[in-house]
Amino acid sequence: MAKILLISANAVFAGDLKSQLERHPDWEVREEYAPDGVFDAAVVDDDTEKLRRLHEKLLQTPLFLLWSGETELPEDEGVRVVRKPFRLETLIDALHTAVNAAREPVKLTERETAILKYLYKAGDKIVGKAELLAEVWGYNPEATTHTVETHIYRLRQKIERSEQVIVTEDNGYKLKKENA
Repeated sequence: MAKILLISANAVFAGDLKSQLERHPDWEVREEYAPDGVFDAAVVDDDTEKLRRLHEKLLQTPLFLLWSGETELPEDEGVRVVRKPFRLETLIDALHTAVNAAREPVKLTERETAILKYLYKAGDKIVGKAELLAEVWGYNPEATTHTVETHIYRLRQKIERSEQVIVTEDNGYKLKKENA
């Protein structure tokens, strides 16, 4: 489910826009920024200062500014200006394109997939290097190798864009809970 942040000082406008955006079955609209939140797109209504602050915090997130001001605003990298009044379909299409671009498929190797599956099945349990070597690779857990660390590093590079997914704790690994 894609998370879209909507910031507006106009509660009526925000409520109407939120209800329209949430008609998309795969979108969840939030109206408050949370520092640990991960958003697939953000829409800011007529507030360039809030947009600037969000832009500093949500570096990889596509940002949309709904703008009714008299002056033309240059489109900054990652910021799309949508002039008011606008057609709802135009905004929805732009959001859809941005969300899908942010969700570009990641190709994992068989071993990377096996690591993620094993960590998922382990739940909250911390899985040590020796256990991963034995269960995922079939190696002797006493073997001296940096295979696990190397694979975890490469896996993190592929799947962790704006939020940590694999947590390192007590000489082991686990997957971060969704709402942790």
